[in-house]
This record gives sequence, structure tokens and C-alpha cells, in this order.
Amino acid sequence: MRIRWLLTLIRLKLSMIARRPLLIAFCLIMPVLMSLLAGSTLTRNDLSAVRGAYVDLANNEMSTELVELLKSSGLEWIELKEDESSRAIATGTVDGVVIIPAHYGEQNTMDTEREESYTASYLSGNNTIASDLVIESYLISALALTRESVLIEDLLSMTDGTSVSYDEMRSRLKQSADEARVEGASLKLEIHNLPADQSAPIVQIPDFAVEILFLSIFSLLGSLMMADPSTQQRLRSIHGGPLRDYVSSLIALAISGIIQSLLMAGFTQLMIPRVNRPDSYWLVMAVFLLLMLAFGQLVSLIPSEQRFVPASLLLFVSALIGGTFIKLPSAFVEHIGQYTPHGWAFACLSGMSTTLPLVAVAALGFVLLILSYVLQIRCQRLVK
Repeated sequence: MRIRWLLTLIRLKLSMIARRPLLIAFCLIMPVLMSLLAGSTLTRNDLSAVRGAYVDLANNEMSTELVELLKSSGLEWIELKEDESSRAIATGTVDGVVIIPAHYGEQNTMDTEREESYTASYLSGNNTIASDLVIESYLISALALTRESVLIEDLLSMTDGTSVSYDEMRSRLKQSADEARVEGASLKLEIHNLPADQSAPIVQIPDFAVEILFLSIFSLLGSLMMADPSTQQRLRSIHGGPLRDYVSSLIALAISGIIQSLLMAGFTQLMIPRVNRPDSYWLVMAVFLLLMLAFGQLVSLIPSEQRFVPASLLLFVSALIGGTFIKLPSAFVEHIGQYTPHGWAFACLSGMSTTLPLVAVAALGFVLLILSYVLQIRCQRLVK
């Protein structure tokens, strides 16, 4: 009998949410639209979508090796003719064009001439960020070739290298480098102005940040809808009514929140197949939903005529500090933002270290739910 009563209450609670189709449509459509509007940025920031081009006027061994290094950088490189480069930039076909001169890699005696022999022209594209990635890819490749040339000349200047030709010394150096790689040697190049033991993470606004934001909006509005004073008073007038009403509200909100998350993720994945989510996405979102349920129940303690504005402000502050509303520095999110529900979920899904582990946050959510029930019972007695 008790289970039947509980199921009936859950069905009634879900029907209360279903009576607000505009709310459901808003929380489903807006995340997908926001992800689609950011789709160009998402694609452009993907290294596989940054397109570089090169014009090889040298067609010698050094330019061939440069092209091989460029293609191994992870960017998409295509070869163009010199008269096609300007047109490709104007139409946005490529994000930058490297023009390799005819004298590229020619050996000279003076250091200034040696550096000039590895200099190329560059045509910048319309997208500044993508164009910078293209030129940086070329600079790193050209730097590797220049250092190799300097090393070969240093070896040739030694006593044992006077009778060895440049090409032979170059062949020996490559052979020695291959043997060193087989033995496990590697060279890691890091370009930043930070100490060696300090990382430099870059935090953007990913798709799961939008989903975190709208899941919190949906759960909060659902909690406020179910906290109707007249309905609660009628349900709590029967024996065991307060607990049944409280549990049925939580179950109904949890079911609707899970459905909301599944639909948001499904529609986003359908419209943008290249969206990737962390492995812990669903577990973190489940704990975040638990926190938002507790937040909604605590907010329902505020009188019905006054609760919407403070609840909205608290939600906005949590989303703002947590980094799900606007882009924030990663250090701010990691040291301050993670102590809000939105910031904790964002930090976990972004791979940052959090002070409280997932189990502890889940336990905190259950404690807050119990506390909110006790406070609601006491408030009801005070009203009587």
C-alpha cells in the first residue's frame, strides 16, 4: 500500500513538470543551440581542422625534410602553387601559407647566412588563432632543421670530421639518432615562461559546462514548482504525508533530471558527433544533480512569494564562480570555483584536482537533503 501511494505521488509530481512543456523545451533546445553556435570555434580549435599550406620553390632535400616535419605536426598540410596561395587565403581554404624559397637550406659559412638560408615567407590567414598555430608549427620545424645543421657543422669542425663530407656526416648523425630513439632517448620541447615544475593548463568553455548550467536551471525550477504551499499542505495533512511528499518529490526530480541529462547529451551528440565527454561524465553529473536537489529543497524553505529572486541569484553566482557561465582562469576555478556545486562538477570533468572527492561530495549531498527535510518539518510546526 505504501509503495502504491509513493508511486502515485511520483506520478503526480512528474505530471506537474510535464505541464510546463516550455520549460522542458527551453532546457533541451538551448544547450544544443549554444553548442551549435559554438561549433565553428569548437572545430577551429581542433588541430585536425587547422589547415596549413606550403609552396615548395626549393624542391631539394632540406625542403622535403621540412615538409615531412610539417605533416608530422598534427595539422593538416596541403601543397599549393605560388599563384594559388593568395586565392586560398582570401577564400579561407587554408589558415596560412608557408612559401619555401628556392635557396632554402643551402649551406653557407657565416652564421647569419646560415639562419637566412632557413627563412621562409608566410601569408597569414583570416583566423588569427589558427594562423598562429600554422606559423608556430613551421617555426618549430625550421628550428629543428637549423639545430641539426649547426650540429653537423660543429662535428665537421672537429679533428676526426675534417675528412668526412657534409652528407656523410649528416647520414651518420641520423643513424646515431635512430639508434638513440630505439634505446628510449627522447627530446621534449616546451614553450612557455613558467618554471619547469609548473604546468600551464588552458581552460575553455566545453560542452559539458553548458549541460551543467542547464541541468541546474531545470532542477531548480522543478523544485520550485513542486514546492507549491497549497499542494504541500494538503499532502502533508495525511498520516506520513510529509515524508512521502518529500521522498516522492526527490524521486520525481531525480527521474526528470536524469531524463533531461540523457536528452541533452543525446541531442548534442546527434547534432555534433565530434563532441567528446570525459569517462566520469555520468557519475559526476549524477552527484551534481544530487547537490542541486539539495539546493532546491533548501531554497524551498524561503516563503513562496520571495524565493525565486534569491534562488536565481544564488544559482547565477554559483555558475559564474564555477566557470560554467563565462571563461575563467584555471587557477581561479581550481582554488575558489570548485567550492561551488557548478565549479566542483566543472573541475572534475576538466581533469582538475578537487579538495573533496566524489564520494565525499555525494555524502554531503545526502546530509543536506536530510537537513532540509528536518528544517521543513520544523518550519511547518512553527507555522501551525
